[in-house]
Amino acid sequence: MAENPFAFFRGAAAVMAADLARKPSSGLMVQLCGDAHLLNFGFFCSPEYQLLFDINDFDETHPGPFEWDVIRLATSFILAARSLGCSEKEQSKVCRSGVRAYAEAMAEFAGMRFEDIWVPNPALQHLIDERTKGSLRAHLKKLAAMALQRNSRQAVRKLCEVDNNGTLLFRHQPPLLWRYSLLPPEALAGMDWQHRLNVIYAEYLASVRPDVRRYLSEFRMSDAAFKAVGVGSVGTQCGIHVFMGVHPEDVLVLQSKQAEPSVLAPYVNGDNQVPAHQGQRVVEGQRLMQTASDPFLGWTTTPEGTQLYWRVFRDWKASVDVNELDVEGLKDYGKLCALTLAKSHARSGDRKKIHAFIHDPKMFATTIYEQAIENADLAEQDHKALLQAIADGRLEASMVY
Repeated sequence: MAENPFAFFRGAAAVMAADLARKPSSGLMVQLCGDAHLLNFGFFCSPEYQLLFDINDFDETHPGPFEWDVIRLATSFILAARSLGCSEKEQSKVCRSGVRAYAEAMAEFAGMRFEDIWVPNPALQHLIDERTKGSLRAHLKKLAAMALQRNSRQAVRKLCEVDNNGTLLFRHQPPLLWRYSLLPPEALAGMDWQHRLNVIYAEYLASVRPDVRRYLSEFRMSDAAFKAVGVGSVGTQCGIHVFMGVHPEDVLVLQSKQAEPSVLAPYVNGDNQVPAHQGQRVVEGQRLMQTASDPFLGWTTTPEGTQLYWRVFRDWKASVDVNELDVEGLKDYGKLCALTLAKSHARSGDRKKIHAFIHDPKMFATTIYEQAIENADLAEQDHKALLQAIADGRLEASMVY
């Protein structure tokens, strides 16, 4: 977070949630991503093994006013443009075009059959050809090719080794990767590590669909490890679990992540709509927002009460590198993210009322742009305060891998 204001913004969803809650809202509720910055969109694998583009992070998902996601996304446009050295005019162009794309897409969805909104996104190649050009098109094609290589077999090759019995084990590489079997007893609540894993896994199995449960019955968990997390998840538990089938090529790697209450939860009246289990909240929010979701999504609780959600590890996931885009590429990418967000909101909220509230896409873009500038300036001020606290010794900084 100390790297630059954009990196700070990525890890400060809770700060922005508090800022948004102090402002008047539309009251038009949708299932929010809760952390809709432009790097939380990207590629992933559909259940039919098609590469899709959609929102791909749901740790903070929660019901709330639709514009909260739009403002956070627009603010990320401003900060990303500033990180590229864009002028104020270019920042305005990137942000306004993205917000207008959201408004125009919502107008289109308002006139569509709901069935057409519920179906998966168009084929990725069509999306790239129709919605992108220049630096963005070249970057997305490169990312798509890379994403197709990121699967369980690739993860096994990178992270695992085979013991004398032919069993896949994770390479013990603390602090990045720490095998469960080598954890100190106090980290396992006094339980045998295998028994502990069996208890956790059994509850996860109870949360998935019967067909997925049948699929997983053909596999056995051969090892598990704790893994270092990224910027937005620092301080939370993250486990990875490798499974083996009868056939040598039958391998599967699942990830379990700690789920804590959404940063939006203190500011939204509507807890009756939100599952008490935070892992279930993440899973159900993801299924509602994405047009196609990971079939292995599920949830569980550790013996000491930590709530987790499960998903496939590296299912063709990839995200755009903003540094590889020029201004036009960033503008096009912003429009693509905004279109995607509008579709997610149209699935969970009243698309006709949202369209009526927006009314004029150009005026809506101006209003959101002004709020995005304000929030981007706040993020820069907060980033400076963070650097000063580190320099004064009031905060300890460390590298996160």
